[in-house]
Amino acid sequence: MKTGLLGPYRLTFDDINTAVSRQSAGVFALGCNDPSGNFQVKHVGRSDADVREKLRECIGSEALFKFRFFGSARDAFEKECELFHDFMPPGNRIHPGRLKGSTWECPRCRIFESKR
Repeated sequence: MKTGLLGPYRLTFDDINTAVSRQSAGVFALGCNDPSGNFQVKHVGRSDADVREKLRECIGSEALFKFRFFGSARDAFEKECELFHDFMPPGNRIHPGRLKGSTWECPRCRIFESKR
């Protein structure tokens, strides 16, 4: 299954700065390559404002990362949810959260369904 993200790149300060060229909302996957060279997703995450800074905070947790910029925090949230449901990464114990105060809904499940 494909992530739809760019990479993989090494999860190092220099490689993050080179690959992630601007400050933007975005989504990322952390992981490693299996013996066949296929990227194995171990964790997914996002930043609503600066995916580069969020990736810098992850240095040392995995060997590689993939990422993609998004034009809005909501679009990034929806992609993170899709990756979570597609890969069920071992590093994510709970469903991705939404921006505090938002009414965003997961495109795949009803976790945030309002109670009536």
